Amino acid sequence: MDAGEIFSLVNDNTLRLVASDFDAHVYYSPDGALAASSVTIYNLDNGSWDIKSDDKLCIKFRVWYYGDVNCYTVYEEPASDKYLLFTTNGSLAYTATVKSGNSENLKVKTKKGTEATFVRSNLERDQGTSRPRPAPVAASAQQADPAIASGPGASSKEINHTVKSMAKDCPGCNLKEVDLRKANLIGANLKGADLRGADLSRANLRRANLEGADLSGATLLSANLPGANLRDADLTGADFTGSNLIQADFTGATVEKTILDNTLQEGVKGL
Repeated sequence: MDAGEIFSLVNDNTLRLVASDFDAHVYYSPDGALAASSVTIYNLDNGSWDIKSDDKLCIKFRVWYYGDVNCYTVYEEPASDKYLLFTTNGSLAYTATVKSGNSENLKVKTKKGTEATFVRSNLERDQGTSRPRPAPVAASAQQADPAIASGPGASSKEINHTVKSMAKDCPGCNLKEVDLRKANLIGANLKGADLRGADLSRANLRRANLEGADLSGATLLSANLPGANLRDADLTGADFTGSNLIQADFTGATVEKTILDNTLQEGVKGL
């Protein structure tokens, strides 16, 4: 959808955004403010929204997602009343349904003098003062291959960054239970790697080589895997919920108890 279509979709309307770990009503006020309420538990938040010049819907919650700005490409799902929001790396972030107006009667917090300009720079300015996202690292990250560890005294943030960098070319490496969430692994060589129990949620694995890798028990929520090579990989109990698997190759892979709910599988092989 282009910017005008996105504006018509969300302006003064309420979208229910649903993901594997998120379910909330979000009202988009005409003045650029938003109000949100969790569906599963009583939890409220507010923030702002904007439309980026390259046709992306940008959302900034005050508390949720640590106040980060996140932008999404929006698609209308064919033959349904649902819309699909994709992250900048091509992963499916949310499935959305729309209700007219402030259907949940959410309280909107606005500032006097706010203009409905919907300029991306407004959110970027706010982002500069928001609290940075923590960089959590799996407890076993220090126990990964020596080539991946960053030495004695390294901070969790440094270790996390090093693990994600080294994983771009790490065939056969021990990456068991490491944190690779949102990692940029486009074209990465992880052939035969040990990724048991690793968290690759929202990682970009486009065209990555995971042939023969052990991904048993791994978490790949909303991961981006178009064209990825998963031939002969062990995917026992792996969770691919919401992931993009277009033209991925699963030939010979072990898929016992593998979760493939709400995945995109156009042109996929071996499933």
